[in-house]
Amino acid sequence: MSNEELLKLYDQYSEHVFRLACSFLGSPVDAEDMVQNVFLKVYEKQCNIDKGKEKAFLLKVTANCCRDYLRQANKRRVLAYDDVENELYYESLSSEESELLQAIMNLPRKYRIVIHLHYYEGYTFKEIGHILHLSPSAVSMRIHRGREELKRISREV
Repeated sequence: MSNEELLKLYDQYSEHVFRLACSFLGSPVDAEDMVQNVFLKVYEKQCNIDKGKEKAFLLKVTANCCRDYLRQANKRRVLAYDDVENELYYESLSSEESELLQAIMNLPRKYRIVIHLHYYEGYTFKEIGHILHLSPSAVSMRIHRGREELKRISREV
């Protein structure tokens, strides 16, 4: 893969990779680092990406890299990030969007990720299952439970 092709991929899909990484990691700062890691990995491995499947491929790489990072972080017992970092990420959103995104970010990771992929990235249950190595019915159940949890949270507020 040439530098030009990689830069084109980065320009087109870095925001999608960032949002998924943020869903996984819960921190915009960690997500920014993950974006760099994902594109560096794609470049170093000289991956051949099928035309029209670039976004799905990059999101699958992102999901795998985030899982690896979280496994390593659990071993190192990394401390949680400050809420100040979160505020910077939400500044550009309307108050309604910001509240919803905050609620989603407070969901358990397994619900947060599938909700993000389905509602923000537009993937089907089958596609999400492929990205996360889950069955479509498991994806459906996680989305359902995540939505129920969001409803419960909204009633408490």
